Parts: sequence; C-alpha cells; structure tokens
Amino acid sequence: MLRFVLALLLVSVASACKTTRTIYVPDGEPVRLRESVHGAKVWVPDQAGAWTAGVMDLPEGWYALPDPQPEQAN
Repeated sequence: MLRFVLALLLVSVASACKTTRTIYVPDGEPVRLRESVHGAKVWVPDQAGAWTAGVMDLPEGWYALPDPQPEQAN
C-alpha cells in the first residue's frame, strides 16, 4: 500500500511539472515568433501601392506587429 501511495505521489508531482504557461501580450505590442509559421495569410503592397492578399512562410525569429489603427494607416 505504501508503494502505491508513493507511486501515485510521484506521478502527480511529475505531471504537475509539465505545465503550459500562457503569457498575455498587451494589445498593439509586437511579438517574436518562436517557431516558423508556414502558409501565413498576409497583406502585401503591390507596385502601385495597393494592398494585395498573399501567402508566405514567416521564419522563426521574425517579429509580428499589429495592424496600424485606421487613423495611422496611409
């Protein structure tokens, strides 16, 4: 019985060590990508300056920035 209790205690302690931590980033702040993002849907300006929908891979280490507010957009 003591072995069972010790094994149960060991399993519960070991499972508690593997937790996921969530960090909330304030709205409007940039974040750095920890992993590459494949097939991200993005908006890119064309030669005339008009925004065009596109798809690209964002490599690990790049920064992701929020959309500018409508009053700040060109």
